[in-house]
Amino acid sequence: MNVCPYANTNETCGLPSVNADEGSIVVYCQKCSEVVFRCAWGHWNRAFARFCTRCSEKLEKPAEWGMASANPQRTATLPKMYSVDVLNRDYGFNTGVVNIPEISIDGDLPGILVIDGLIIVPNPNEKKIDAYTIANPFGQKSLKLKWSIPYDEALTYGATPVYHGFHLYYVNSSGIWRQPVTGEEVKPVELNDVTSTHIQPIPKCAPLKCYVNKSPTMIVGLEQGVLLLDLVNNEGDYIDHKFFSKNTVTSPVQCREYIIFTTLQGQIFTLNMNRIGDKIPLPKAYRNISFSAPISLGGRVYFEALNRSGNRSLACFDPSSGKLSKAIELDNDPESNFENRQVLFTHPPLTDGKRLFVSDRYGKQVYIYDIEDGYSSKRSLPQEDVRYMFAPHLSIVANNRIYSPTAYGLTTLDLTQNYAAQHQSLAMGMPTAPKPIARPVRYGDKLFVLCEDRLLCLDC
Repeated sequence: MNVCPYANTNETCGLPSVNADEGSIVVYCQKCSEVVFRCAWGHWNRAFARFCTRCSEKLEKPAEWGMASANPQRTATLPKMYSVDVLNRDYGFNTGVVNIPEISIDGDLPGILVIDGLIIVPNPNEKKIDAYTIANPFGQKSLKLKWSIPYDEALTYGATPVYHGFHLYYVNSSGIWRQPVTGEEVKPVELNDVTSTHIQPIPKCAPLKCYVNKSPTMIVGLEQGVLLLDLVNNEGDYIDHKFFSKNTVTSPVQCREYIIFTTLQGQIFTLNMNRIGDKIPLPKAYRNISFSAPISLGGRVYFEALNRSGNRSLACFDPSSGKLSKAIELDNDPESNFENRQVLFTHPPLTDGKRLFVSDRYGKQVYIYDIEDGYSSKRSLPQEDVRYMFAPHLSIVANNRIYSPTAYGLTTLDLTQNYAAQHQSLAMGMPTAPKPIARPVRYGDKLFVLCEDRLLCLDC
């Protein structure tokens, strides 16, 4: 038993014995409700400590212990996944169900994030984003609330925060804000020549964290233009453009030196990061077609395209040449379902970094496209069994498997066994099955699935 610096100094807690030679380890302190990790000299420190409380040396977090999001191209890079158990099994979050405030959804919610021992969950009923400790000692039924970010407006996907340097950055109609992950007071980010009239967020357009001239930068699509915020020195460039005010803009991606936005009105806007001061080119417009949010793979950008006649395809865009091409044809969607299909376009196609996965309109066919050789194929799920469903906008790839949670349960497709399908109930001992409302997040060897009335933790 070791004395934990965050519990009463006269008490002990269940931390494992300290042995610096074993390398970094992340555990949950049952006495003080903190996630802690060990420095190179074997001392325990809380999750967001910058310097060791015992030896004052600068701390380096374990390499596999970073931030996780549903899509690594959105706000973060996933932790390394080499059979890592990020939280020690004896002290960390165990497989099961925990309670959260019930969520009433109207449109797309901010994405859930996992950051160094915290899980960030939207709470639209009270217009705030809650931060909970990720650990779940003794099988407790509710997550422990650490702090909240209050909002003065409805939560949307565009309110998804960006994480950098122990802070969450987010945008609402009153400005850009910076919240310390340790729970201190939120503060505005003041920018020269950028006023509150410029900061009007787009509901379907989540910020992107990327690197511009080797500096971490937040790219934000706004109602009147695009903002580039340098997260190191908090300096911003604002580019006013009518493209943003006249279209329903989705979340951007970075492809080499380009930032690409697509719209539900069939437009593509390309911003060259190396030529910010030059004249901004006009967006490319395509008539009677709708584009989903894009994803960047292999030097190109991919997104789903749907035209007014109901024809669907996986589109490929080369930002250096400006050429748009068709990767594969998908099944047709009747014209009457055009608007219904657009609802899913806030999210890009699913990918494992080599292949893209798109469903048919019923969720019973899986289209697979290999970006290296251009090979495409199709796999079918059991047609008569409603429990098997593939919903790309609610899915994630982990351990060579696609995990797709729906109201019917969890469909798992094994990518190494010819897409063999399995089904698992998500009730997990509860009297009713939950309704998943966001893409799962993988963190170490766990999947976190946000539902309307609970948070699920699954082994992956």
